Amino acid sequence: MKKLFTFIAIGLLISACKKSENPTANNTSKVKTDSISVTETAPVTASDSESLLALFTKRKEEIILKLKSISAEEANALYEKYHEENGYLVHQIEEKEDALIQNFYSEKETDKKKIKAFGEKLSKHQLKYDEIGEGYVEITTKPDFYYAIFKNYVTADYKAYLFLQSEENKVPYSADAGLIISFKDLGDRVVSWENFMTKYPNSKLMKTVKEDYKMYQMDYLIGEDNTPTYERPADEKYIYPENIEEFNRFMKKYPNSPTVPLIHLFMDNFKNENIAEMLRAAQEKL
Repeated sequence: MKKLFTFIAIGLLISACKKSENPTANNTSKVKTDSISVTETAPVTASDSESLLALFTKRKEEIILKLKSISAEEANALYEKYHEENGYLVHQIEEKEDALIQNFYSEKETDKKKIKAFGEKLSKHQLKYDEIGEGYVEITTKPDFYYAIFKNYVTADYKAYLFLQSEENKVPYSADAGLIISFKDLGDRVVSWENFMTKYPNSKLMKTVKEDYKMYQMDYLIGEDNTPTYERPADEKYIYPENIEEFNRFMKKYPNSPTVPLIHLFMDNFKNENIAEMLRAAQEKL
């Protein structure tokens, strides 16, 4: 399965550079990229993380060059494809370094040195470790990776989207079933995306933005398992004073926010065992 996944991943990377698609091409055919000939059997050259990292950076350089000769709308589409391809490629790097990542929290000096050394290697390729909680670690791009590459080439909505993403990626959002950022910061994130949706109502990014927005909104209202906004035992339910204070701050600062009616709905019905479903239903009407 790993070999098959590698083949698919690198195949995707190559296909994005094609000037035209040939659905009948076999696995040994060559495709012409921007002055680069690539053989589709290239996975053989990416058999270790070193090769994959080199491919990651080479692909980035190709993207930067390509952006200089295409329209803003084409740059939008290129971002979407490139982001998807990088997901496959980074996953392959993780698989190659699975043993190291599994020992990320090891106390052995030999493991610590290996983890540090590979972290430095990742940094040279604008990648980093991402500690996502519960003992899990991933590899991801640095916060402003895509914004730095695409900001001068994409349309205004994509530029705004990538900027918000780059800012949010600087601070982990949640881990171990609990928020890492404060409820105030989360509330401000909610408003940032509301402003985006108001300014760019016809953006092709709207579906993705709404999904993240609704997640932020729900976490702001009811919290997560280890950082709830209210005491949940049936006979003792009450909203924590600090969350009431935060809700009041939000409503005063952002009185026209679509989240305000949801705050009222939550505060009036938080004792209802179906409060989450009630809020989701209300979200769909926004």
